[in-house]
Amino acid sequence: MRVSIDEVIIEVTARPGTSRRGVIGASGDRLTIGVNSRPEKGKANDELIEYLAREMRVPRSALLIVRGETSRRKTIRIITHEPTRVASRLRQMSKPK
Repeated sequence: MRVSIDEVIIEVTARPGTSRRGVIGASGDRLTIGVNSRPEKGKANDELIEYLAREMRVPRSALLIVRGETSRRKTIRIITHEPTRVASRLRQMSKPK
């Protein structure tokens, strides 16, 4: 995770087609997130962005996949006026339950 003045950049591994939506685990600086949708016509990416926006309480338009649109390994940029709050929420999400 990289935090700057107005954005947070995270590395994510998407797991499309899972039965449970949400964080599956974390290794190093990468979150593994499961989504129910299949990787067809961007549906899995849409669900991933929707899930992250809801969890971090930011508008969906604040999230952008900057690398890995067609890959499971993605780099996501979150534009926010509260990067420390978003980073804190991401850390909470990555902790094992």
